[in-house]
Amino acid sequence: MTAGNDGATEVRCLIRQGWEEVATEYARDRLGIFERFGGRLLELVRPSPGSSLLDVGTGTGAVALQAHAWVGPEGQVTGCDAAMAMVELAIKSAAERGMAGVTFCQMDGEQLDFPDASFDTVTCAFSLSQFPDMGRALAEMWRVLKPGGRLGLSNWGPGFFTPVASLQRDLFREFGLRPLLANPISLRPDAVEEMLYQTAFTAVELIEENEQVWFESPAEVWAFNLDMGPFPVMLRRQLTAAQRRELESRFVNSLQDLMTDRGIRCTFHLLYALAEKGSAG
Repeated sequence: MTAGNDGATEVRCLIRQGWEEVATEYARDRLGIFERFGGRLLELVRPSPGSSLLDVGTGTGAVALQAHAWVGPEGQVTGCDAAMAMVELAIKSAAERGMAGVTFCQMDGEQLDFPDASFDTVTCAFSLSQFPDMGRALAEMWRVLKPGGRLGLSNWGPGFFTPVASLQRDLFREFGLRPLLANPISLRPDAVEEMLYQTAFTAVELIEENEQVWFESPAEVWAFNLDMGPFPVMLRRQLTAAQRRELESRFVNSLQDLMTDRGIRCTFHLLYALAEKGSAG
């Protein structure tokens, strides 16, 4: 194994570890955004009744659980995620809702253990930029789609966390923090379009939308960051406990000027991408 492969393997392990650690907090979806944005992705991709759908990087099942209503009792929904703690929570949610047609499994999205042409629809919500090799993940999604099948992606777009992102970026730079992933958290529309066409997808359509989200306080913004798996792992690996406390204090204080009577308003810029696998496959 080359040094480069060793590095990529370590990053994958760290990303998975991060999501394992925050699974319970993430599942609470304290702002209700992942269920809402997941529902919007399904509205755009529109799975057919009786069809099969795979949700890659399913997390705790925000998209997969809602997809059940689209495919109906004759359809089948499968969700996969590399973090077993996430998968276990998704399985529990499906059981509590009596969704026999929704199954979950632990699986690396860059190495999907499904035969070629297995699914009518593949979705991937806010997970594409979490894969060290995004091209490889997209190639796997293309492979398991049936000819004529539909892909639906969502990801943070440029300026996704305005105005917090710029303040956060400057502060992280001051503390010397380096992201675990080389990929940006937010993806440019043209970059996503290029990757999809390079993967052999056709009929690519990009939709950009802005959503207003209110945080009750600067502390809630910090807590939201901590729910994002790689973030706490990055802090532990690169900062001492004292530095982490100082960073949190500085971060919270830097947001005080953004407070209003209602809280802190942030704009989440969302990027949705729809594409097809050609009928020739």
